[in-house]
Amino acid sequence: MKIISWNVQGAKKAKVLEEVKFLQCTYKPDILFLIETMTNDRNTSQIIRKMGFENYDFITPVNHSEGIWVLWNNTHIRDSVLHK
Repeated sequence: MKIISWNVQGAKKAKVLEEVKFLQCTYKPDILFLIETMTNDRNTSQIIRKMGFENYDFITPVNHSEGIWVLWNNTHIRDSVLHK
């Protein structure tokens, strides 16, 4: 199982989607954590759908700080969101 965690310091940056696609092609992670995303719910949903993972969940940032996205594929793991 491959897990990648990245402090993106703003997921709306133009290069983030490009970098995530590079990580997917190069490392093929099963789980990707993006930390300090600093995006609202609407932008989060739009961006995450373009990243090519089967599943995702996220925690909305508070006052444009914090925020966590968890993206994963079910190839090697079973998933379940316990609490939101």
